[in-house]
Amino acid sequence: MPPPCTSLAALLDARPAPAPLVVTPAHVGGPVAWSDLRRSGALVELHDGAAVGVGAVVGSRHRALALAGEVPARGVLAAATAGWVHTGLYDGVVAPAWPAGAPIEVAYSPDAHCPAPRAGRIVRRAPGLAPDTVRLAGVPVTRLTRTAVDVACTVPLEAAVPVLVALSERGVDLRSAVRLLDRRARVVGRPAAHRALSAALERRAG
Repeated sequence: MPPPCTSLAALLDARPAPAPLVVTPAHVGGPVAWSDLRRSGALVELHDGAAVGVGAVVGSRHRALALAGEVPARGVLAAATAGWVHTGLYDGVVAPAWPAGAPIEVAYSPDAHCPAPRAGRIVRRAPGLAPDTVRLAGVPVTRLTRTAVDVACTVPLEAAVPVLVALSERGVDLRSAVRLLDRRARVVGRPAAHRALSAALERRAG
Protein backbone atom coordinates (compact mmCIF):
# COMPACT_ATOMS: atom_id res chain seq x y z
CA MET A 1 0.00 0.00 0.00
CA PRO A 2 1.49 3.39 -0.93
CA PRO A 3 2.28 5.79 1.89
CA PRO A 4 -0.56 8.25 2.64
CA CYS A 5 1.55 11.24 1.55
CA THR A 6 1.76 9.94 -2.03
CA SER A 7 -0.16 12.29 -4.32
CA LEU A 8 -2.92 11.10 -6.62
CA ALA A 9 -0.99 12.53 -9.58
CA ALA A 10 2.03 10.41 -8.68
CA LEU A 11 -0.15 7.29 -8.37
CA LEU A 12 -1.77 7.86 -11.76
CA ASP A 13 1.44 8.78 -13.59
CA ALA A 14 2.82 5.52 -14.96
CA ARG A 15 5.81 7.17 -16.61
CA PRO A 16 9.20 6.16 -15.20
CA ALA A 17 11.06 8.71 -13.13
CA PRO A 18 13.63 10.67 -15.15
CA ALA A 19 17.16 9.34 -14.96
CA PRO A 20 19.43 11.37 -12.67
CA LEU A 21 21.93 13.65 -14.36
CA VAL A 22 24.69 12.23 -12.18
CA VAL A 23 24.51 8.81 -10.50
CA THR A 24 25.45 8.56 -6.84
CA PRO A 25 25.41 5.52 -4.53
CA ALA A 26 22.00 6.63 -3.24
CA HIS A 27 20.54 6.14 -6.74
CA VAL A 28 21.60 2.50 -7.07
CA GLY A 29 21.07 1.02 -3.62
CA GLY A 30 24.21 2.03 -1.80
CA PRO A 31 28.01 2.19 -2.08
CA VAL A 32 28.51 -1.53 -2.67
CA ALA A 33 26.18 -1.62 -5.67
CA TRP A 34 27.68 1.65 -6.95
CA SER A 35 31.21 0.27 -6.73
CA ASP A 36 30.15 -2.94 -8.49
CA LEU A 37 28.61 -0.93 -11.34
CA ARG A 38 31.75 1.17 -11.62
CA ARG A 39 34.04 -1.87 -11.66
CA SER A 40 31.89 -3.54 -14.30
CA GLY A 41 32.18 -0.49 -16.55
CA ALA A 42 28.50 0.48 -16.34
CA LEU A 43 29.38 3.76 -14.62
CA VAL A 44 32.11 6.29 -15.42
CA GLU A 45 33.19 8.26 -12.36
CA LEU A 46 33.46 12.05 -12.65
CA HIS A 47 34.42 12.65 -9.04
CA ASP A 48 34.25 10.77 -5.75
CA GLY A 49 30.80 9.19 -5.52
CA ALA A 50 29.47 10.84 -8.68
CA ALA A 51 29.31 9.12 -12.06
CA VAL A 52 27.45 8.93 -15.36
CA GLY A 53 26.29 5.92 -17.29
CA VAL A 54 28.76 4.55 -19.80
CA GLY A 55 28.30 6.25 -23.16
CA ALA A 56 26.72 9.39 -21.68
CA VAL A 57 27.64 12.67 -23.35
CA VAL A 58 29.08 14.64 -20.46
CA GLY A 59 28.60 18.40 -20.37
CA SER A 60 29.06 21.28 -17.99
CA ARG A 61 25.96 20.44 -15.95
CA HIS A 62 27.24 16.93 -15.27
CA ARG A 63 30.65 18.20 -14.21
CA ALA A 64 29.17 20.91 -11.98
CA LEU A 65 26.83 18.45 -10.28
CA ALA A 66 29.69 16.01 -9.74
CA LEU A 67 31.45 18.68 -7.65
CA ALA A 68 28.34 19.92 -5.83
CA GLY A 69 29.36 18.34 -2.55
CA GLU A 70 32.63 20.30 -2.60
CA VAL A 71 30.98 23.73 -2.68
CA PRO A 72 30.60 25.36 0.74
CA ALA A 73 27.70 27.62 1.63
CA ARG A 74 28.09 30.98 -0.13
CA GLY A 75 30.90 29.54 -2.26
CA VAL A 76 31.20 29.45 -6.05
CA LEU A 77 33.30 27.10 -8.17
CA ALA A 78 35.97 29.28 -9.75
CA ALA A 79 39.27 29.54 -11.65
CA ALA A 80 40.68 26.21 -12.91
CA THR A 81 37.79 24.27 -11.37
CA ALA A 82 35.22 26.39 -13.19
CA GLY A 83 37.35 26.02 -16.31
CA TRP A 84 37.01 22.24 -16.05
CA VAL A 85 33.26 22.51 -15.44
CA HIS A 86 32.77 24.66 -18.55
CA THR A 87 35.24 22.96 -20.92
CA GLY A 88 36.30 19.55 -19.58
CA LEU A 89 39.95 20.69 -19.64
CA TYR A 90 42.29 20.71 -16.67
CA ASP A 91 45.96 21.67 -16.74
CA GLY A 92 45.54 22.29 -20.46
CA VAL A 93 44.37 18.79 -21.42
CA VAL A 94 41.08 16.90 -21.61
CA ALA A 95 40.16 15.48 -18.20
CA PRO A 96 37.12 13.16 -18.37
CA ALA A 97 37.05 13.15 -14.55
CA TRP A 98 38.17 15.64 -11.95
CA PRO A 99 41.87 14.76 -11.47
CA ALA A 100 42.66 12.91 -8.26
CA GLY A 101 44.46 15.16 -5.83
CA ALA A 102 43.70 18.39 -7.71
CA PRO A 103 42.45 21.10 -5.33
CA ILE A 104 38.91 22.39 -5.73
CA GLU A 105 38.99 26.17 -6.24
CA VAL A 106 36.19 28.16 -4.66
CA ALA A 107 35.51 31.90 -4.55
CA TYR A 108 33.42 33.86 -2.07
CA SER A 109 32.13 37.44 -1.96
CA PRO A 110 33.70 39.99 0.39
CA ASP A 111 30.35 40.40 2.17
CA ALA A 112 30.21 36.68 3.02
CA HIS A 113 32.08 34.75 5.69
CA CYS A 114 35.17 32.94 4.47
CA PRO A 115 34.41 29.22 4.17
CA ALA A 116 36.13 27.05 6.76
CA PRO A 117 39.54 25.70 5.74
CA ARG A 118 39.49 22.22 4.29
CA ALA A 119 42.16 19.98 2.85
CA GLY A 120 42.05 19.85 -0.94
CA ARG A 121 40.26 23.17 -1.32
CA ILE A 122 41.59 26.61 -2.30
CA VAL A 123 39.42 29.55 -1.26
CA ARG A 124 39.76 33.08 -2.69
CA ARG A 125 37.96 36.29 -1.81
CA ALA A 126 36.43 37.66 -5.03
CA PRO A 127 34.81 41.10 -5.39
CA GLY A 128 31.98 41.40 -7.89
CA LEU A 129 31.19 37.71 -7.72
CA ALA A 130 27.38 37.78 -7.58
CA PRO A 131 26.72 39.11 -11.12
CA ASP A 132 29.45 36.83 -12.47
CA THR A 133 27.85 33.64 -11.13
CA VAL A 134 25.62 31.19 -12.96
CA ARG A 135 23.97 28.02 -11.66
CA LEU A 136 24.54 24.79 -13.56
CA ALA A 137 22.29 21.98 -12.35
CA GLY A 138 21.83 24.15 -9.26
CA VAL A 139 25.57 24.46 -8.57
CA PRO A 140 27.09 27.99 -8.48
CA VAL A 141 29.92 28.45 -10.98
CA THR A 142 31.58 31.60 -12.30
CA ARG A 143 30.28 32.69 -15.70
CA LEU A 144 32.33 31.97 -18.79
CA THR A 145 34.00 35.38 -19.13
CA ARG A 146 34.79 35.65 -15.40
CA THR A 147 36.21 32.13 -15.58
CA ALA A 148 38.45 33.15 -18.48
CA VAL A 149 39.86 36.08 -16.49
CA ASP A 150 40.39 33.95 -13.38
CA VAL A 151 42.08 31.16 -15.34
CA ALA A 152 44.35 33.68 -17.04
CA CYS A 153 45.33 35.12 -13.64
CA THR A 154 45.89 31.88 -11.74
CA VAL A 155 46.91 29.11 -14.17
CA PRO A 156 50.39 28.82 -15.73
CA LEU A 157 50.54 30.04 -19.33
CA GLU A 158 50.91 26.70 -21.12
CA ALA A 159 47.97 25.22 -19.21
CA ALA A 160 45.83 28.36 -19.34
CA VAL A 161 45.88 28.97 -23.09
CA PRO A 162 44.05 25.77 -24.17
CA VAL A 163 41.35 26.46 -21.57
CA LEU A 164 40.99 30.06 -22.77
CA VAL A 165 40.71 28.88 -26.38
CA ALA A 166 38.06 26.35 -25.37
CA LEU A 167 36.14 29.04 -23.47
CA SER A 168 36.26 31.27 -26.55
CA GLU A 169 34.81 28.40 -28.59
CA ARG A 170 31.92 28.39 -26.12
CA GLY A 171 31.17 32.06 -26.68
CA VAL A 172 33.66 34.04 -24.63
CA ASP A 173 34.93 37.20 -26.32
CA LEU A 174 38.56 37.17 -25.18
CA ARG A 175 38.89 40.89 -25.88
CA SER A 176 36.00 41.49 -23.50
CA ALA A 177 37.83 39.35 -20.98
CA VAL A 178 40.87 41.64 -21.35
CA ARG A 179 38.67 44.68 -20.72
CA LEU A 180 37.12 43.01 -17.67
CA LEU A 181 40.60 42.24 -16.38
CA ASP A 182 41.67 45.87 -16.82
CA ARG A 183 38.58 47.19 -15.01
CA ARG A 184 39.33 45.15 -11.91
CA ALA A 185 41.41 46.81 -9.21
CA ARG A 186 44.35 45.16 -7.43
CA VAL A 187 44.43 42.02 -9.56
CA VAL A 188 47.10 39.52 -8.57
CA GLY A 189 48.67 38.08 -11.71
CA ARG A 190 47.55 40.80 -14.14
CA PRO A 191 50.72 40.77 -16.33
CA ALA A 192 50.62 36.96 -16.64
CA ALA A 193 46.89 37.14 -17.42
CA HIS A 194 47.52 39.60 -20.26
CA ARG A 195 50.14 37.24 -21.71
CA ALA A 196 47.79 34.26 -21.51
CA LEU A 197 44.87 36.11 -23.08
CA SER A 198 47.09 37.50 -25.86
CA ALA A 199 48.43 34.02 -26.59
CA ALA A 200 44.90 32.62 -26.73
CA LEU A 201 43.83 35.38 -29.12
CA GLU A 202 46.79 34.63 -31.36
CA ARG A 203 45.98 30.93 -31.36
CA ARG A 204 42.34 31.63 -32.22
CA ALA A 205 43.47 33.90 -35.08
CA GLY A 206 45.41 30.97 -36.51
